[in-house]
Amino acid sequence: MGTMASVEARLAWMLLFSGEEGLLKESPVGYGYSLEEMDAEELFALMRQIQDRLQVLGLEDKTGQEPRKLYIDTHYKIRIDTPDGLELPLRPLVKALFILFLKHPEGIILKQRDNYRQELENIYGIIAPAVSKDDICERVKRLVDLSDNSFSEKASVLNARLDSIFGPTQSMYYKIKGANGYPRSIPLDPLLVEWK
Repeated sequence: MGTMASVEARLAWMLLFSGEEGLLKESPVGYGYSLEEMDAEELFALMRQIQDRLQVLGLEDKTGQEPRKLYIDTHYKIRIDTPDGLELPLRPLVKALFILFLKHPEGIILKQRDNYRQELENIYGIIAPAVSKDDICERVKRLVDLSDNSFSEKASVLNARLDSIFGPTQSMYYKIKGANGYPRSIPLDPLLVEWK
């Protein structure tokens, strides 16, 4: 007899395969049949596909409309919904940028981002302890350099990643937003971010 997780996974697959539209975007072979065996990427993809299938069936997912709480530990692991929830999978420098903006809900004026260089280096060093200090300094220097596209590239990667994880409606709470000349910020309510 299978575990509750494998029963849930089978029900999810049945929902995805029901109907004639073939909404499953990827083969189930890559997922296996147990939720316990899936990594974060597979679980997020499965959740998005289930939400898409529910919309086609005319069922609105109420949980997807409100922002979800983030829990961030001392190593800057970001978990969703609970302190033991799924970890938000982001590349180290992209995550460092996300953390910086979460730490500054008042916003950051992009032309003044060099003022945050030391803070970014500290965050990045904790996220990626195996990266040498010289590499950390060089990557962060590029990130805050006004003549370099590194910031725009990382912000675009972050926003696209958030879309793929949360979906376009819910991801708006987590994206870096703002007009030129004004502070850029993440519109998530700071009360929905718990720092350990």
